[in-house]
Amino acid sequence: MQRFLLLLFLALPGAAFAQGWEPYVNARFGFAVEIPPGFTLVQEADNGDGRTYAKGEARLSIWANHLATGPFGEEVADRRTTYLQEGWDLSYDRQTTGWASLSGTLVDSILYHRIIALCDDAAASFVLEYPQSMKAEISPFVGRLVKSLRPAEGCTSAQGAAPAAQ
Repeated sequence: MQRFLLLLFLALPGAAFAQGWEPYVNARFGFAVEIPPGFTLVQEADNGDGRTYAKGEARLSIWANHLATGPFGEEVADRRTTYLQEGWDLSYDRQTTGWASLSGTLVDSILYHRIIALCDDAAASFVLEYPQSMKAEISPFVGRLVKSLRPAEGCTSAQGAAPAAQ
């Protein structure tokens, strides 16, 4: 019931989503995030895992998944390893028991990945990837995205305040 009430509250327009930010609530995994102004829906997963949005060449992917590789820390380590194998230079890498943030560059692209632990052995993520040429326009969105990615009420797996976005 608490999860339903949170989802209903998040779906209603209000001050939390002022200035063009729109809510995205994932009922399947029980998390929410705010979508920045100017981003439009490009694709929605058929299975309800998440969505992809775009603004010009910028891409915002939002999804959740069950932790297939083990505990939350192992999930984050696997994602970190994948980025490094792909050639990303990770300049920001912070992790706690309930959340992690990875950020870096690859050639002329910038990446910011935020992942939080959810209840029921799941995790929610957003990945914001954009060209260096859009840095001044897109990077101001990161802090609010980080703060807005949260589990449904009653799920306390993602503990602690987020650090300032890098």
